[in-house]
Parts: sequence; C-alpha cells; structure tokens
Amino acid sequence: MPAQQAADQETGQPSRPALPDRLRRLRHVAVVLLFVSVPIASALVAVRVAPPAKVEIAGQPVAVKPVLGQDTSRLQGGALVRPEHAHLRALGTDVGVDISADWNQLIPSNRQTRQYLQALWDDPKPEIRRIQQAARDYLVAWSLIGFLVGALASGGVAVLLRSRRRRLAAYPPEQADLIGAYNRRLRTGLVAAGVTGALVLDAAGLATYLHRDHHVVASSPVFAGTTLEGTEVNGLMAEVLPFLSILRPRDTFYDTVARNLEAALTDRADLRPHGDDMTFVLAEDFEDVNGMARQVGLTAKLVDADFIALTGDLTFAGKPVESYLIDTVDYYSDQRPVYFAPGLHDTEAIVQAAQARGWHVADGHTETVGGLTLLAAPDPRVSLVGDFGVGDVLRNPDVDLDTFLSDTTSEACLTRPDFVLLHDHVLGRQIAESGCQRAAVLDGRSYQLIGSQRVATRSGGRAWELTTGSAGGHVSTDPDPGDLQHPARFMILTWSPADQRGGYAVVTVFPGGEVTVSPRLGLHRPYVDPAGQ
Repeated sequence: MPAQQAADQETGQPSRPALPDRLRRLRHVAVVLLFVSVPIASALVAVRVAPPAKVEIAGQPVAVKPVLGQDTSRLQGGALVRPEHAHLRALGTDVGVDISADWNQLIPSNRQTRQYLQALWDDPKPEIRRIQQAARDYLVAWSLIGFLVGALASGGVAVLLRSRRRRLAAYPPEQADLIGAYNRRLRTGLVAAGVTGALVLDAAGLATYLHRDHHVVASSPVFAGTTLEGTEVNGLMAEVLPFLSILRPRDTFYDTVARNLEAALTDRADLRPHGDDMTFVLAEDFEDVNGMARQVGLTAKLVDADFIALTGDLTFAGKPVESYLIDTVDYYSDQRPVYFAPGLHDTEAIVQAAQARGWHVADGHTETVGGLTLLAAPDPRVSLVGDFGVGDVLRNPDVDLDTFLSDTTSEACLTRPDFVLLHDHVLGRQIAESGCQRAAVLDGRSYQLIGSQRVATRSGGRAWELTTGSAGGHVSTDPDPGDLQHPARFMILTWSPADQRGGYAVVTVFPGGEVTVSPRLGLHRPYVDPAGQ
C-alpha cells in the first residue's frame, strides 16, 4: 500500500492529487512574486500612513507630510496652494507636500510679530529648503523602514518554510506524509491568512502608487506683485491675508545687494584660502535684518570660508519667531560651520535654536578650528527688551561681569588661543589687556566698525583687538528689520597657521545697494573708512 494511502487511512482524509507541472510552476512563480511584492508594498504604505515630519520654522512646529501622486504643495489642507513639487523618476510619479501649522502664528495679531515675519515672507527660500529636506528625509526614512519590515516578514516566512521542509526531510516518507496530513488544516489556514494579508498589503501599496491628485493652481490676482504671487488662496485665508501688513510688493533690494556683492568679490583671490591658510567671516548685530544675514552667509560661500564667526545680537527681541535668521545664514553659506558668541539680545530661545541647527555656541572653552584655536565666550548678560523690560539680567545667576572676565581671561592664559571671540568690545578690551591671545580679540557691540586697535597689556607689552560694527546697519537699539537705512559692515579675515599672521578686509553695504570690499589689511593695521561714514 502506498504511503499516502496509508496516511489517508490513519487520518481518515483523502489524499490531494498531484498538481500538473505547469500549475506547479505557476504556483511557484506566484509565491515568488508575492514574496517580492511585500517589501515594495510595505515601503509605499509606510510613506502613506507614517506620521508627518516636524520642522521648526520661526519658533513654531510645522508638520510636513509628503503625498505620492500630488503635484502641488498645500498649507492647512488647501488654504494656500503652491505649484512646487518633486518628481520621483524611479516611480514615475509626483510628490507634493501637505503642511500644517498654527493659524495664530501664521496670522499673528501682534503688529511687532508681523513685522518680524515680514522678512521671512520676503525671503522664504531658506525655510522652503528645510521643508524640502524634511520631505526628502521623510520619504527615504519611512520607505526604507517599510521595505525592511516587509523584507523581514517575507524573509522570516521563507526561512520558516525552508526549516519545515528540512525537518520533514529528516523523517521517513511515511512519517513525513503523516505529519503533513495531520497539520494540513492548520497549515491551510495560516497560508490563507498570510496570502490574504499580503494581497491586502499589495492592494494598499498599489493604491498608494496609483494615487493621482493633479491640480492646476489658480493664482489669486489680489497677490500679484507680492510675496504670495503664484499662490492659490482659499477659504478664510483669502479674506484675511490681503489685509495683513506683512504683504507688500516684492522687495528686490537685497537681490541687488547680492549681485553687487558677487561682483565686488569676483577678483578677490587674496581673500580665499590657499593651502593651509584659512578664511573666515566675522559679523554681528543683525537684529532682525534678515537680508544682511543673507549677505554674510553669501560672502562665506563666495570666498570659500572655512567658517563664520558671529559675535552676537542675531535678533532684537530674542523671540523664537526671530530664529529664521539662523536658517538664512546656513542656507546662503551652503551650511558652513558657524561659531556663535551670544550677545545681549540672544536669549535662551535663540541659543537653543542655534544649537538645534548644529551651530557651535560659545561655552567659554578653547577649541581647535582647522588650523587655528578659538576661545568663544557668551556675554554674561541678557537684555530684557524682548519682554518690554528695562536693563539686563545675568545669563547664568552665578556668573556676573567680574566672574566672566576672570574665567575668560584665565582660560585664555591657560590655553593661549589664536583668537578670542565675544560680544562686547568693552569686555573684549579688558581681556585683550591680559595679552594671552596670540593674534587678537574679536568683538563687537559697536555701531561703528573700529577695526584693529593696539592694546597695552598689563605686563607692559602689546596686544590687538579687532572690533566689528553693525552688520544690520544700526546706529541705535531701535529695531529696523527692513531695508538698510545706514551703511552695514562686516569683515573677512585670513589666517596663516604656519607663520601666525593674518589680515582682514571690510565689506560695506550702502543703503543704495552698493557694495565695497576694502583692500586686505594686515591684522594689526587700523581701518580707515574711506567714505568717513
């Protein structure tokens, strides 16, 4: 009696007829396709159902959700619709972005807050890139997670099946057939459930891939000539936005400045690094002039600077809403390293935003930057102007001015850095008098750019202090985030680690949009403003 018949008599179940070879091959192909399709479908479904990415823009969290098959980007479910989208060649489909944010932050009632946001609306490209990067990271991360989960599931099932076959092969044929017949119902149920689940997943993945949401953007004519030109506006947004003061004709002033800056630096090979020599850009006191943050970042890119050194006062009020200046510097500098010594107007909110972007925030310790050493220290005070107060408070209750001077001077004399970076030139002068820095103390908090100054040390020697002016063109503490009303200045420094010599040039941006770059001066030569301004 054949073994299968014996097994049938033992179990009381009829044996299954053998499948023809063609059907057996088709079944094997179907199984292979199912195993291969699961990871792909899982990747597509993961992108569809995963929670949105989070990006902080102007101090508020913004949810970013890529949508396969969509050829627009939409804010708040279509309140604003823009034509920007990406195209995935590998999948042959478009990818749009749905963005959600806090309405109260998008349309703030406070006039001063709207004034801060005006600069963001005038030049949104840095934040748009961050949204695009978040969308790309989201697609890569979640599709990879989904694919790996699907691959592990398919691989796990394949391993189990192979293990079962090996274990059955170890039994005599009669016993193997008996075991197979005994487990047939359970096996059939599991196979049916697994195939059903895989088919449902494949169907969901196919639906995700085939989803199409093509939309022709109907640009609202009321926004012609504004920063929202080319945007479709619907619902409440259409009623509110035209009356906001943050909307005005597009301002091209800083576009003109950028072109003039590029022209002024075209033939300045003396300001670019050569060999082991270094170049860095020194600036401070933007105080919400986002357009000048753009020029400082652009200068660092144009001269191929090794890093940017900022001596504080990025913002005026130190509010999270003002933190987009950090993104502007990063965007136009092409993500160059930034060493930041917070000033009086740089509150903890701004410091945290800088740290979140990967900036090197001063902590009072010396570190090596390429071929030089730098001691950067935060100002011990924080201004109360952002909370409509008067005066300052200590950044750290345990560190007053005397403690700050003592600690920073001790660190400088212990480590002998090439440069010391801090905000206040009054404090900088006292640190320079120690004579412990090798090259110069770099500081600011001076509306007028002073340049290099000789300082008599307490031991009877000499040292050097380099004081920059307002990169925002300020001549007072009054906030003015728009176009320049006065000349704005910052510096480009060069440094040769081999012979411990350096130089600097002064970049001046005038209210008319003109840009000049001074000849390169020795690090110990004073600066004389040729225009006397």
